[in-house]
Amino acid sequence: MICSKRISFFATFSLISASVAHAAEQRDLGGFMLGETFEAAQQRALEQEWKLVPLSDSLPGQWVVEGENLSLFICNGIVTSVLKQLQGELEEFTALVFSMQLEVGKPDIQITNLHSGIGTISTIDARFETDNGGATVQLQSIDGKRGFSVNYWIEGECH
Repeated sequence: MICSKRISFFATFSLISASVAHAAEQRDLGGFMLGETFEAAQQRALEQEWKLVPLSDSLPGQWVVEGENLSLFICNGIVTSVLKQLQGELEEFTALVFSMQLEVGKPDIQITNLHSGIGTISTIDARFETDNGGATVQLQSIDGKRGFSVNYWIEGECH
């Protein structure tokens, strides 16, 4: 009887944990889901009273959620990437990378610094790979103005 209660408790705990993880993942993506159709993404945007607008005629597949810090990449009618601009600097970047490292494993880290006509451009990219995609957390400084983002993606070929 005690063993049965323990199994039931662990099964319930696992389901709750998985639901919380899934909910957190969807919140991180602004409610959009990787692998969903563009039409479904448009419907999600409408439900939130958001407007999806193309970034540029020169960049097919790039969409911005107007008024939000989100953008989507659509490939063959499927959401293959969601980019979210985040608030924060080095401390928040480090905290997110550390928490993702606990979940996904050690990231590949790339640090770049170059001088250009607009000033010094510095980036720190932490790239996490999974079986079918991954995420990149980026801290960027362009002439002292910092930006912090996370990009989730799934693998796929665009035609």
